[in-house]
Amino acid sequence: MADMFAKFSNYMRRYKPRTLGGRIFLLMMLGGLIIAVLSAMASYYVIERDERIGRAYTLGFTIRELVRIAENPEFEENIIDIAARDGMTMRILPSDDVGTLLLFSRPAQHIAMPVRLANTGWPTSVKVHFERGRLSAEQRATIEATENPSLFFAELSREIARLGLEAQVEIMMPSGKRILVHHNELWANYSSPSLVFLMFLMGVAAVLVVFAGLADLLAGPFKRLTRAIIDHADDVSGPPVEERGPTEARSMAAAYNDLRERISRMLGDRTRMLAAISHDLRTPSTRLRLRAEFIENDELRETVLRDLDEMDSLLNDALDFLGDWIAKEEERTVDFISVLEAICDDYADLGRPVSFAGPQPLQFSSVHTVFGGNDDAHSFEGKRSIRLSCRPGTLKRAFTNLIENALKYGHRANVSLEATADTVLVTIRDEGPGIPVEHQDKVFLPFYRVEGSRARSTGGSGLGLSIVKTVIDAHDGRIELRNLPGKGLEVIVSLPRRV
Repeated sequence: MADMFAKFSNYMRRYKPRTLGGRIFLLMMLGGLIIAVLSAMASYYVIERDERIGRAYTLGFTIRELVRIAENPEFEENIIDIAARDGMTMRILPSDDVGTLLLFSRPAQHIAMPVRLANTGWPTSVKVHFERGRLSAEQRATIEATENPSLFFAELSREIARLGLEAQVEIMMPSGKRILVHHNELWANYSSPSLVFLMFLMGVAAVLVVFAGLADLLAGPFKRLTRAIIDHADDVSGPPVEERGPTEARSMAAAYNDLRERISRMLGDRTRMLAAISHDLRTPSTRLRLRAEFIENDELRETVLRDLDEMDSLLNDALDFLGDWIAKEEERTVDFISVLEAICDDYADLGRPVSFAGPQPLQFSSVHTVFGGNDDAHSFEGKRSIRLSCRPGTLKRAFTNLIENALKYGHRANVSLEATADTVLVTIRDEGPGIPVEHQDKVFLPFYRVEGSRARSTGGSGLGLSIVKTVIDAHDGRIELRNLPGKGLEVIVSLPRRV
């Protein structure tokens, strides 16, 4: 069975439009066709019902003639055959037959004969036996307001057909003879208009739901491409996006994969070029450093060595920023408080003005129960542990850069840490002049410095905050700068708490 379904699916796939426009057109055609079929079925029901009610009205005149014939003993033998020609089933019951009292195990509904129709030879009473349901008061008023016996039976037959329920009419003649009339087609159970309308709405709703799902399925390749672009926006070394779906989606996926491959090659060429330049520059730098040691003038020797150190530092910063050292480190779960506290302790051990304030202890209040309780707050004793899934080496480099900047421009660094169930918040404050608001977004750009000169004595390489921003973005975090009232800069780093 599965093989047959697979063969049929492969066969039908040959005729599936390959372009997005063709598939949208096919969906529109199928949806319109199904809606048209449902509308045609509803229209057929309305037309057939109107035609059935019209025939039932005409049937009433036939019943009137049969009632007149039934009173004539000469034609009593043939009345059943005459009724059968019009599709009716007619039975003549003796006056003492009580079998019709509860014909459908329920009492019959009496229809009052108008007084003006109480003519000699006409029925004395008319009862309608319903399997379920009843004629409404409005329907009975319509029947009883007729002007002559023919219209009486015509209206009665039409209202029974309009109701759409199985029924039999019992007619009591003045002679005591009773006639039981039934029509298998016109007085039978039919679906009510409200039920048919409800089924039509349900059918249309089902079609809309199915085609909404098909439309979503049609948009699936574009959604997967969008999700791949969002998930791998900064990663060009991942697996290529699957090329499937309509021609347009395949072309977009192929173009995106080709773009990622070209960017990957470009980044690889850039990294290899920088590594080669670094290697080629380090060799003469090492020779210069050795030769500088033979310079007899102490001041000149120190100046040359300092310049060589700055050149090495600039090369290291450029390689770190342009390289893929962040992605090479694997994520692992660490105690983030210990990582940040170790960085601050290292500076404090060197006599640098760096302080660290950890998160407050967890507190909770007692719950009032039937056994007692109070509103006193309780807290956990001891040091808190904040577990965080991250790349600890890269985060250590980022926070080291931030503390170095705080010490260099703000003369001290006050580091604090807070944590919620979803976020870890690190704040670093200094006592420096701060950064003008118009420069706060630009300082994260590579080689951008608030101080315009490129002298190393007045600033770094311009890559420190760029490296920090790259690390924080790689952890799906955010970094904000804010000037404190008076003086000082506040750096706020928020990291999602993934464990």
